Amino acid sequence: MKIQLLRAVRMQFRWMICPRLHLHPIFFHPAHLLIFNPREMNKWLLPFCFSLFLNALDGERIRRIGKLESQTWDQHISLGQNQGSYLPSEDFPDLGTVGVLRSDSGFLGTATLIAPDLIVTAAHVVKNSHSDPNPEDENWQFILSSDFEQATITESFEVSNFIIHPAWTIRQNDGINNGNGDGDRIGVDLCLAFLKEKVLEMYPMPLPNGNFASIGEQVIIAGYGTRVDGLNGVIHSNNSNRLAGENILDRVVEQISISSLSDQYWGGVLAVDFDSPQQNTNFLGEEYPSIDYLGTGTSDANPLPLEVSTAVGDSGGPVLTNFEGRWRINGVVSYGTNYSLYGDITVFTRLASHQEWINQYLPAWNEAKILQGGSWRELKWFGAFLPFDQGWNFHSQLGWFFTADPKGSSFWSWHPTIGWSWVYAGVFPFLYSDERKNWFYLDRQSSNPERWLIYDYSIASWEIITKVL
Repeated sequence: MKIQLLRAVRMQFRWMICPRLHLHPIFFHPAHLLIFNPREMNKWLLPFCFSLFLNALDGERIRRIGKLESQTWDQHISLGQNQGSYLPSEDFPDLGTVGVLRSDSGFLGTATLIAPDLIVTAAHVVKNSHSDPNPEDENWQFILSSDFEQATITESFEVSNFIIHPAWTIRQNDGINNGNGDGDRIGVDLCLAFLKEKVLEMYPMPLPNGNFASIGEQVIIAGYGTRVDGLNGVIHSNNSNRLAGENILDRVVEQISISSLSDQYWGGVLAVDFDSPQQNTNFLGEEYPSIDYLGTGTSDANPLPLEVSTAVGDSGGPVLTNFEGRWRINGVVSYGTNYSLYGDITVFTRLASHQEWINQYLPAWNEAKILQGGSWRELKWFGAFLPFDQGWNFHSQLGWFFTADPKGSSFWSWHPTIGWSWVYAGVFPFLYSDERKNWFYLDRQSSNPERWLIYDYSIASWEIITKVL
């Protein structure tokens, strides 16, 4: 009770002294979580407020992630760096695909590799001007390292061009729709960026591909930032490490309808709140009123062991969920409250709401790792294969197969002997044969390009298939 009272007094005092810091009565303000530029820091701060509210103002500019006060940082660091007991598995994602997106002038956010030469982030990370929503004309780099200040030249990749979601451009531009500037709140804060060279020997993070996240699911959140305790917002030493933690999805808004926009531009959002050990800061719980486009709902007030919040600099970073044993990126950090205190809210742009828009920019085999040499590729669930021209590929075990435009975790494949079959990450080496109209099982250990051993469920018998070359 004392903590709540002190916090309420502190927030009210900020409002009276520095009106620009005023938050919604439930401490919710659609402030962006990004832009960190050390060159602009001093002139941005109000001199009068600086001495009194250094902590609060730094929170609007300095990168940070908040954790439970009682928890140490060791586990958050280990999780963020795939160390110790947090090795990639069904329990924990591979966060090696999460990196820093940084410009020459010092602007910084977080991004995730979703194809060997393509990353996803939030639109406001690269440009948030209402008058010109295109990216700044600067050199940007994507740095794939657990510590971006210690990154080697081989871990740094130059960005060739940005693709900002068109609805973000429309809503942020002063000349259209009266400069609404609400692209974040309507769930269209989204940007793709192509890299000048492909990332080798790394599996990109899978996209939702129709596998939607639900309220109550555990999520993993990752980003780079200063360490902050959730009770009082005390900022610990700065760091350049990738940190990670967990939370529970409290809101899933699949579609935000805007009458002035075509439905192809409608967005969606996900949201979490930062529960306290005292279970008294559950601001997305059913006892609280609707918040902007987030609506109402329920929320478990019990924090997870590695419960975290996000703030400035985590923008564009991923929220990950596990579906059928595979971790997928379901959203990118867009906005929320930014003090990293218990009760703070983080809102993510929901990627499943924009899957069609993203797909048009995805290269073939976007989920495949490019092996050293740059020719062979490998899918975790499918194995190694060599792509050729016009849709033909040679698999190390299956031999020749054809597929038209393979993206995501499933595709139709044509084999010279068995015809068309459906190949899907969740069930492979089970395949559905369109020609036979039934499922069969491929014994991969006993099969090679010249001879397959399959189990045909229609006749409940094993069968040897030859001449698949």
